[in-house]
Amino acid sequence: MKVEKLKENHKSYTVTISDDDLHTNDYVVSEDLVVNHRLIKGKILDETAFRLFMADYKIDASMQKAMNLLHRYPKTIEETRKYLETFVDSFESIEVIIHKLIALRFLDDFQYVKSYFDRSFHDQCNGPIKIAFELRQKGIDEAIIKGFINRITVHETERNLGMLFDHKINALGQKPKAKALISMKQYLYQKGYDPDQIEAFVSKRSALFVNLEQESKLLEKAYQTLLKKYAKTDLSEYDRHSKIIQSLMTKGYRYDAIKRIIEGSNNHD
Repeated sequence: MKVEKLKENHKSYTVTISDDDLHTNDYVVSEDLVVNHRLIKGKILDETAFRLFMADYKIDASMQKAMNLLHRYPKTIEETRKYLETFVDSFESIEVIIHKLIALRFLDDFQYVKSYFDRSFHDQCNGPIKIAFELRQKGIDEAIIKGFINRITVHETERNLGMLFDHKINALGQKPKAKALISMKQYLYQKGYDPDQIEAFVSKRSALFVNLEQESKLLEKAYQTLLKKYAKTDLSEYDRHSKIIQSLMTKGYRYDAIKRIIEGSNNHD
């Protein structure tokens, strides 16, 4: 087989190859394929060389498509395999492409996790439980995940929890202390931290939430707002008080504190 002509297109090449009977065939290939097989005009390909060329030619377009994707959006090996399954029919071809991408360093699960971990844990302050779950969803080997999770120090965990706590605490200023504590714990749990660590961390900072005097003022304000809301309704006094109590308890206020506010208001009237 002989390379008769090599024509450059916009983002590819057309290679014209002839056989012993001077029959020619055109193959549209990538620059990588041209370079890897040294396809220059006049080159002779023996049977083995031509067979290797044809094997690469069959997966060349899919290979280039995967490389373009990975250049823009790094992915894990398993994510790339699932991506290839959407347009490559042969399992064998997919595995050949995967191995080539690994050899060319387009795929490296260890480096992927390193970058992902730096971004998720250090920049976004996500916890190890959330990170491990997300990486498993991406098909990362458990040994790699544990290797990075086990490197997390107590100091780093405390730092992240502190940053998340400081970010959230201001938003809880208008909530009763009990409700605020629950909300903070739920927030930290959703970020992926261990419940026991969260319990200990938040308990040490419970004094930073609203005190009883502040909570009483918040309750009084919430009660007056609801009183105005239901004042113009046709509800009986009993039903009105029942709705107010239910609404305030939903907000996290204690029943005994609510009763004192209502009784105090009635005595004042």
